[in-house]
Order: sequence, then C-alpha cells, then structure tokens
Amino acid sequence: MAVPRPSDRDVTAVAFALAGAAFVVYPALRPYSDEVTLAGAEAMSSTAWVLAHSVGMLAFMALTVAVWSLRRTAPGLRQRPAAVAAVLTWLGVSLVLPYYGGETFALQVIAERAVTEADPGLLELAGAFRYQPVAITFFGAGLLVLAAAGVALAAALRDAGALSRAGGLMAGLGLMLYLPQFFVAPAGRIGHGVLLAAGCAVLAVVARRAGRAGTARLGSPTGRSTLVGAAQ
Repeated sequence: MAVPRPSDRDVTAVAFALAGAAFVVYPALRPYSDEVTLAGAEAMSSTAWVLAHSVGMLAFMALTVAVWSLRRTAPGLRQRPAAVAAVLTWLGVSLVLPYYGGETFALQVIAERAVTEADPGLLELAGAFRYQPVAITFFGAGLLVLAAAGVALAAALRDAGALSRAGGLMAGLGLMLYLPQFFVAPAGRIGHGVLLAAGCAVLAVVARRAGRAGTARLGSPTGRSTLVGAAQ
C-alpha cells in the first residue's frame, strides 16, 4: 500500500469528523411534532427545521468524501470492498439528497403558509410531497444503497486492526440502520446519530494515526518504518 500523503490523511480525518458531528447534530436539533396540527406546522416552519436538515445533508456529503479518501489512508484496508463502499456511498447519497432538499425547503414553505393562514389542512401537501412516487422511490433506493455501502465498509475494515474494525462496524451498522431509524422515537433517532458519530470519530482517529505513521516512514533515514499496526 502506498504511504498516505498528508493531504490524504487530513481530508479523510476532517471529513469523517465533520460527518460524525453532523450525523448527531441533525437528529438532536431537528424539531419533532405530530406534523398534522398547527404545532407541527410551527415546528416545520422553524429555523431549527431548516438548519437541522441542512446539517443532515452536510453529513452525507462529508461521508462521501471520507469513504472515498479512506482507501488511501487506512492500513490493512481491503481494497475491493473499500472501492465498493466508496461507489455505493456516492450513489446512495446522490439518490437521497434531492429528497432531503425538498424536505428541508419545500416543507418549510408549506408549513409557513399553514401557520400564516391558521390552516393545518395545508400540511396535507407535505404528505403529498413525501409520498410522491418518484421522490419516495429515489429516497428509499438511496437508503438501501447506503445500507449496502455500510456492509461493504465494515467488510473493508475487517482486517485493518482492532480500532479500524470497531469504527467500520459502528459506521457500517449506522448506515444499515438509516432507513429503519426513521420509524423509531426521537430518542432512538438521536441514539442512531450517536452510533454513526462514534464510528466516524473512530475512523477519523484511524486516518490521523495512519498519517503520522506515514510521515514517520517518509522521514526515516532507512525508509524501513511500517504502517502495520498504525490503526491498532
């Protein structure tokens, strides 16, 4: 495996750290309500609604960069499943982001009108958007692809050391559970965000350790330093 360049290390570590933080901030900041009454409309029209979902989109974008660049920075990484994980993450995120955009901005506009006119019946438009056949198909397919990416990510890190394996399992499980977590209580959704954040944080540490080991090898007079065990 090629020695990771400092830029590879930095991109991977920062991207995983950013993704992890965003994955836990999103469900923690998101307002929860019944979404069929004026109270629900007020929640969806709030700044917190837009900010939380925007952070969620940022999490997915950062994850795409992190998984893609991980292939060049994790010692002992299995390259074939790592490549599969990178491609599936990119594809899954590409499918879910349009739906997230509508959820973030279109639903806020609908909710604002419902609040202004004191008409909770307008929230039926939110349901019409959410279950529009093409929209829900893209979103559901994207989440299933991300679940497959989680499996590939865990497999890629299986032999990369105890710390890498733990990070891969947590992050991979978080991706596999992204679809079902929508059907649990707010506390469960926040807990899911913590799981993903923990996995991403561990992988950020792995990337930093790999970078330090690579730098030591480059600076060694004999060039005989090794990256093996950098992620232990």
